[in-house]
Amino acid sequence: MVKTLPAVIVACGLFASAAVADEAEYVKLVQSDTGKVLSVADNSDDAGAKIVVAKEESSEAQQWKLEKDGKYYKIVNRKTGKVLDVDQASKDEGASIIQWDDKADDNDNQRWYWEGTGESRQLKSKHSYLVLDVDDNGMVIQRKADENAKEQLWKAIEVK
Repeated sequence: MVKTLPAVIVACGLFASAAVADEAEYVKLVQSDTGKVLSVADNSDDAGAKIVVAKEESSEAQQWKLEKDGKYYKIVNRKTGKVLDVDQASKDEGASIIQWDDKADDNDNQRWYWEGTGESRQLKSKHSYLVLDVDDNGMVIQRKADENAKEQLWKAIEVK
């Protein structure tokens, strides 16, 4: 029995970030490499506003609700009620991530899932199969998954 205990503890840790996201009312999505958080640029309320990483503040524009939609998540901004969206439903690497009104149909570019194991994981688009990444200017984009790219790793931290 003692030999299996560490494996149980490790197994529980594998799903920590996803479990936090499922149970918390709101989370901050923290880029593991920099400690910066997913945020709406300039705290904008506009549909089409770019998503960036920024220094953590108490802004509701940096808080997200991960709402289950089947086996995927709709990631909803607390301040605006708009969702994380791949701009123009692009499947191209480097496409911008924006906030947009939740679409009732054809919304695969607004649905996401956790990829990987551990506390920090990649967030992958249902539509393009590309992951959230950050360019050199702090803009959130989508890129091909790279298991060695720390800038592609995110963790959900509950907002208290």
